[in-house]
Amino acid sequence: MADDPFQNLPPEDSELRPNAEAGRLLLGGPVVLLTTTYRGVPNVMPLSWFMPVSADPPLVAISVGQGRHTADMIAHSQEFALNFPKRPYLHHVQYLGSLKGAEVDKFEATQWETFVPVRITSPLLMNCAGWIECQVVETLPFGDHVLFLGEVVAVRVDPDSYDGDRGRWRLDADNEDDRVLHFLGGNEYSSLSRVYEARMPRDFEAPERILRERVAEELELTQEARERRAERIEALRDEVRRGNVVDLDAIDPLELPADLKARIEEGEELDLSRGFILGGPDRDEPGR
Repeated sequence: MADDPFQNLPPEDSELRPNAEAGRLLLGGPVVLLTTTYRGVPNVMPLSWFMPVSADPPLVAISVGQGRHTADMIAHSQEFALNFPKRPYLHHVQYLGSLKGAEVDKFEATQWETFVPVRITSPLLMNCAGWIECQVVETLPFGDHVLFLGEVVAVRVDPDSYDGDRGRWRLDADNEDDRVLHFLGGNEYSSLSRVYEARMPRDFEAPERILRERVAEELELTQEARERRAERIEALRDEVRRGNVVDLDAIDPLELPADLKARIEEGEELDLSRGFILGGPDRDEPGR
């Protein structure tokens, strides 16, 4: 029998945070660049707060700060588009977030190419993984933001980024640059890198026992992965110590700590006097 939740104390290693930080906990989804246009003038802004709210009819909701130029444009045009940029464009996304559309032509500033939409007039951005065109059906002010409810009128995807058969973003693509960009907060971004397949308890199995065993199994696999990773890192150190060739480009970045890779490239972590690094910086480069 499950414990009574009203009798249990919070976990000792948990901590309370400011209520306003709830939005941060909800981050981590795909980055969206919101495009709109009014009286022939287009605009684009990074957007973190959005969600699907209905499948039939297809509806999505976006939340934009009150008083922002983009909110005013959407209120007048009654339309918007969601563009999902690919991983290499994280610097464009961050830069766009620093500009004010009322003062700067963001398309001119970034030289980001666009193409024509299907059902609306707001431009769509090239080099994205997907695009959603919406027409506003409801506008509701909430606190310091305005919620726009949009009916989806067109959807387009790049098959290299989106698996239409499975109905999800691709993670098995050979080219990591085709993966959609995810926003973590501030100037930090990420991209999905691994698929985990959940297994349901079968009808004749006791779910509480099976689920408990599955957790233990996952934790054991995690520990084994850590041990294998540590072994591979030590083997890499040994190869360089022996003066053998090490090709950093052939190593999965996930298998090597970022700080260690940086130190290896700079020659700080290991003595490279007898080893050769392929894929590292040119040792004759000025300033190195």
